[in-house]
Amino acid sequence: MVLVKLKNLATDKFRWLALVVLALSLAIVVIDNSVLNVAVPYIIRDLKTNLSSMEWVISGYALIIATLLITVGRLGDMFGRRKIFIIGLCFFAVGSFIASIAPSIGILFFGEAFIEAIGASMMLTSSLSLIVTEFRGKERAIAFGVWGAVAGAAGALGPLLGGYFTTYYSWRWSLRINVVVAIIAVLGSVFIKEAKGEQDRKGFDFPGMFLSGAGLFSLVFGLIEGQKYGWFHVNNVFKIGSWQWPLTQISVIPFAFLAAAILVASFLLWEYRLEKTKRVPLMRPSIFKNISFSIGLATVIIIALGQFGIFFIMPIYLQNVLGYSAFQTGLLFLVSAGTIFVIGPITGFAASKFTPKWIVTAGMFILAAGVLILRSDISVGANVWTLAPGLLVFGIGMAMASAQLTNIVLSSVPHQLSGEASAINAMARQVGTSVGIAIIGMVLVGAITTGVQNNVRNDVRLPAPIKTKVIDTAGSANFQAGEGSQIAQNVPAEIANAIKFDINDAIVSASKDAVGVAVIFIVLGGIVSIFIKKLKSPDQK
Repeated sequence: MVLVKLKNLATDKFRWLALVVLALSLAIVVIDNSVLNVAVPYIIRDLKTNLSSMEWVISGYALIIATLLITVGRLGDMFGRRKIFIIGLCFFAVGSFIASIAPSIGILFFGEAFIEAIGASMMLTSSLSLIVTEFRGKERAIAFGVWGAVAGAAGALGPLLGGYFTTYYSWRWSLRINVVVAIIAVLGSVFIKEAKGEQDRKGFDFPGMFLSGAGLFSLVFGLIEGQKYGWFHVNNVFKIGSWQWPLTQISVIPFAFLAAAILVASFLLWEYRLEKTKRVPLMRPSIFKNISFSIGLATVIIIALGQFGIFFIMPIYLQNVLGYSAFQTGLLFLVSAGTIFVIGPITGFAASKFTPKWIVTAGMFILAAGVLILRSDISVGANVWTLAPGLLVFGIGMAMASAQLTNIVLSSVPHQLSGEASAINAMARQVGTSVGIAIIGMVLVGAITTGVQNNVRNDVRLPAPIKTKVIDTAGSANFQAGEGSQIAQNVPAEIANAIKFDINDAIVSASKDAVGVAVIFIVLGGIVSIFIKKLKSPDQK
């Protein structure tokens, strides 16, 4: 009797409560992407590990999510998206708990980058496809407005929560909160209706799963780790246990990209063959014949290239030049988070009255304007009040562009394929983010290194031995960890001030260069979005 009553809650009458549950689950996934970044030094000390191992925890989370997205999207179509969503919540809660009590870096990796990432991939694809199933027409635009507001606000809240718990309690509480929220979401899942795609469960595409997973893993690995191991020549030796990369001149990264190209091409050919012979593939190549879907997807990739690079650039500038703590950095990002949270639902209502395409296009150019304002305000003497206007405009643009772009992409395909489309959309955003951070990170780090070396070399206030030491340090992997500042602490005050000025000036200049690259990507995405056709959902009422 109780089960029957609970089942009756999953009706159209409660679909907005279902949206709250889906948005809540999305929030913890997005927050978890950034919550540990500000706690890295504390975790290294607590677990007696090193920076390289922590990079694997953080990047491994992204790698496994990207690898599994298409597979779990297909599983949702076959066995039920609500089932996959609930299983994902359980994985996420268990992984978070394991990571929160981890006594070593290995256990932290297992909980955070493996178990938790499996759950996150299930939740991401299922939540998007369930929104497509639950809502139609104008209501769908509003629902995606809410979804986008939560996603954007959660992305900015991650550093704030991580900084707060790390500073005042423990980094472990950043993960324990996930367990509580996941349990609430599981209980709230009674309001969500089950939805499936095709009913054919015969012959799951295991070759496609392997080829897509291995190909995406190789691609994202190369993008994330290229800066560390070297894009072509060896910077650091790649090791797994006692085995190490055998070539001393050529990095592992070019071979990762080559493997990705071969595996992805093989995956596409295999999927084309399955679809042509009337079998059920993991991903239908024919889905890309839909112009709105394909151009929308291209826009997703391009906007991710620039949009998420800002969250990579700003903390480095704020903490190194302005001396902000992790918590203060998170507080400043609240300007964008609050704006996104307020504007997101409003754009949803606007999209229910006007064409979503033009809201996306306008949002992307507003986003570009916000980034340009930020670029002009970045300086050694900047403060909260000078940076807030750019972050405010950035938040407005992000709220307008992100959610309705997802609405366009997913509403352009039949709801039977929404699991597959959601997985492709999430994968595109993940890959775009990884590529963007890799490119922008390369520009930023390279410009900082060159800027510091040039500034120090031309600074007449510094003696030759100090110049040599700082120049050598600027080219090392530990420079961003504060080695340059340590040098400045061991010399007379006038020399220390000169070193700090040279370093800060280089970071400011490099940040402007990197932000300029982000602007180029965002503007390009805005131009591409103009060519999206007017949204006419195959099942829109």
